[in-house]
Amino acid sequence: MTDVELVGNALCLDFANTVNARPVARRDWLATPDEAVVWARAAGHPVDDDPSLRFTLPIARDLRETVFRVFQPLAHGERPSPDDLEIVHATYTEGIGHARFVDDGETFRLSWTRPQTLRVLLWEVAASAVGLLTQGPLHRLGDCPSCHWLFLDTSKNGRRRWCSMATCGSRDKARRYYAGRGSGDRDTDG
Repeated sequence: MTDVELVGNALCLDFANTVNARPVARRDWLATPDEAVVWARAAGHPVDDDPSLRFTLPIARDLRETVFRVFQPLAHGERPSPDDLEIVHATYTEGIGHARFVDDGETFRLSWTRPQTLRVLLWEVAASAVGLLTQGPLHRLGDCPSCHWLFLDTSKNGRRRWCSMATCGSRDKARRYYAGRGSGDRDTDG
């Protein structure tokens, strides 16, 4: 059991959320090879713990920040930097040459063969980002006001506000509740 939280509803968003808060993170799932392996397993994309892993981690952290810079503005109705879009595109095109189609019955999906390295995971992240960018729904992107995790709002009413109600949502509601009680107490003491 790990404390990995996957609330993004898209691989690329969960990958951008591999730090626990922004702008100052106390936890980074891409800080060490061991943590990257744990996160990838929890995300359903296990990577082999091979010697290349530690050399790929800086590239992974760069891609994570790029993915964040692409989708965070979109969550606020703004446009991302063309340079950041190009980095996602370059990672995607690098990986697409190594991908194969896999028949899922009704549709096909791209897949990469073993060994499952961190580099392959980065290609999968880029493919997820390209899919979300080209197929949307971009109007359903959210940016948690508390921790700045990104998420795709799949709720029926489309009004999801936080990354997760269990963490940021309940903290924010408690903060507002106690702030309201404090101002109400001052009003009655009058």
